[in-house]
Amino acid sequence: MSRLADAAHAYHTLKRHGVPEENMIVMMYDDIANNPQNPYKGKLFNRPHGEDVYQGLKIDYNGSSVTPDNFLNILKGNSSGVKGGNGRVIESNPNDRIFVFFTDHGAVGLIAFPDEMLTVKQLNNALNWMYKNKRYDQLVFYLESCESGSMFEKVLKNNIDVYALTAANSHESSWGTYCENDMGLPCLGDLFSVNWMKDSDDEDINVETLEDQYELVKRQTNLSHVMHYGDLDITSEPVSWFQGQRQKRHRKKVHHFDEEPSRVVSWPSRDVELMYLHQLKDSTNDIFVQKELKRQIRTIHEDRRAIKTVVVNLIESLVTTTEDRYNYCECFSVVKDQRSDRRRILEERNTVDDLDCHHDVVQAFDLYDYALKYIYVLNNLCIELGDSSEIISTMWEVCAETRYRFF
Repeated sequence: MSRLADAAHAYHTLKRHGVPEENMIVMMYDDIANNPQNPYKGKLFNRPHGEDVYQGLKIDYNGSSVTPDNFLNILKGNSSGVKGGNGRVIESNPNDRIFVFFTDHGAVGLIAFPDEMLTVKQLNNALNWMYKNKRYDQLVFYLESCESGSMFEKVLKNNIDVYALTAANSHESSWGTYCENDMGLPCLGDLFSVNWMKDSDDEDINVETLEDQYELVKRQTNLSHVMHYGDLDITSEPVSWFQGQRQKRHRKKVHHFDEEPSRVVSWPSRDVELMYLHQLKDSTNDIFVQKELKRQIRTIHEDRRAIKTVVVNLIESLVTTTEDRYNYCECFSVVKDQRSDRRRILEERNTVDDLDCHHDVVQAFDLYDYALKYIYVLNNLCIELGDSSEIISTMWEVCAETRYRFF
């Protein structure tokens, strides 16, 4: 729910600032507002008792049309490449400023779509193409996802007029917020997103700079490290140059939920489903409902253990194969080296260096959100081996042996 509400809120924030509807394109899976399990039918909230951000929202791409290919084609203005939706793309020129806000699950070097992944290689190639083909004057990209910094760190060039702001660094979770509320709903927003939009709603963004917003959001997003990348010279410019230039006195007053920040409960994004199920279990007296919730919780824990087992077995298989290529005279030395290498691959956090190997390997991985936690291991294997075909074939072998299908 939180990611959809973030996107809907952003639409209204920009519209209130004077960005015309025809200048905005919205991609949203749109499976919450009218979901039978939503107690507020047809509504979305980004904060407790806040405005219904679903009302008046215009969605251009929903359901199966929310894909990486469509996203990239929309960015590049390639109308012939989009499938589904209403076909709208960004028809920009060298004088235009573009603002992109993306919110979804993520992992090292990828951001997730409902059924596919967008890798750091794909996004980086698209941004470079847009620069070379003069599709913008400046582009600002705000990204809400786990390990979101990994989409730009050591990859985004500082000379292509792109500035990126991320909810977390390259190896930590982002956080859902307003997770314990009196509306009976799961997390309503995400900490980074709620913070930047509250700032844009409240401040005079004709005066406030991108650097000002970065510093404020960094302070308020206290459970992850907000990072920025790319052309930092852009941060001296007003937020309004990217989010709308309507004068503040003409804007509709936005009423925010004024609960003390210390009382607002936030959860790690990858644990939101599990923690919400625990919350539901603890709040019901119906033994049959409790039994079903316990079953769902148990299934999640079983899946998590299974994922870790598969990842550990994958490392053991590949590291053993690698060590067997060399003629070590001392068996003890071989065993010692293998254990050290396995531990390092399971524990180290690295930026994405081999974009090709990383892209190939993660495309073979599962979209189950908790499984994304271990993408960093696949990145480490790419650094160690540099051979995506070997890693992928071993994935399938391990899954066949363990009978778990997370690849």
